[in-house]
Amino acid sequence: MATQESAAPLRIIFADDAGDSRTIAAFASLSVHLDDMEAAKKDLLRFRSALEGDPDLGIPIDASLHAQDLAAGRGRHVYRPGLPDRQAREAHLAHCRGVIRRGLGAVAGIPGVRVTAVYRETGDYGRDRPALQRAWLARVNAELAASGEYGVVVVDGDGTETALIDAYHDLPEHDRRIQGVPVFESARINYFLQAADLLAYAAYQSVAKRPEREFMWDWFGAALPWADGPCAL
Repeated sequence: MATQESAAPLRIIFADDAGDSRTIAAFASLSVHLDDMEAAKKDLLRFRSALEGDPDLGIPIDASLHAQDLAAGRGRHVYRPGLPDRQAREAHLAHCRGVIRRGLGAVAGIPGVRVTAVYRETGDYGRDRPALQRAWLARVNAELAASGEYGVVVVDGDGTETALIDAYHDLPEHDRRIQGVPVFESARINYFLQAADLLAYAAYQSVAKRPEREFMWDWFGAALPWADGPCAL
């Protein structure tokens, strides 16, 4: 006979953070049912194939996408030295920034995807960033319990930051829905973590409203009006 844990739906949850060291920490995730993972992978692969085939971009399908680099028009596969004039440079920058918006749209189209974004205003980033991650994990655990699901968390990193691991151990054992400690992987080889980076950066900009990123203020809400957040934690 199958146990409740083995029979319950399992979500794979990919998460990353954004923010600045002075005022705001942000964290965002997308989650997909295990049964929908293959379809989700195909959706993200189509998105990446389109970027590679776009004559205005030509970003290799195996290149790592970073929202902050795209927004600034910099990075190994984005920066174009020697563009002939200001108009050409501005057009290229617009194409690079558009990758973020296209990425948000790709996430929105994933079957059964769930998106969560949280943030915390801070005057002490070193304290509040890990505290926000802990609060996010507790929130996700509660959501999984409410929906009768379980989850595996995958985050960008090498495991040297222990906030999420400590937070996992602090979850109540009687209704711990996160299965095992968070798994750390490099976003360079994981399209889902790169998508989480786009989500986190867009969610951060929708809250921070930095004047130099005004073009992004409404992107998260426009692409993902049904998302959970960004919520202050």
